[in-house]
Amino acid sequence: MKGEGGGNFGQCRACGARIMWIKTKNGKNMPVDPQFVDFKTKAGGKERIVTPAGDVVAGERCKAGEADGYGYISHFATCPSYRR
Repeated sequence: MKGEGGGNFGQCRACGARIMWIKTKNGKNMPVDPQFVDFKTKAGGKERIVTPAGDVVAGERCKAGEADGYGYISHFATCPSYRR
């Protein structure tokens, strides 16, 4: 099943959450949470946002009117079962 950003939907094997796979510009498949987030690019930003085009951006979530763009949060950052 194709997602809005061109990714494929699946299910996290660790926590069972619905995820979407996005192919990054480096050619790797990254699991992301399927909800769009608005972000502001920030060097050293706390979050890694994956754009629908596959760019991985350092930044922080923000309001839509302040956003540099939109994308997805890596599921590695939100999975309660992933060991960091």
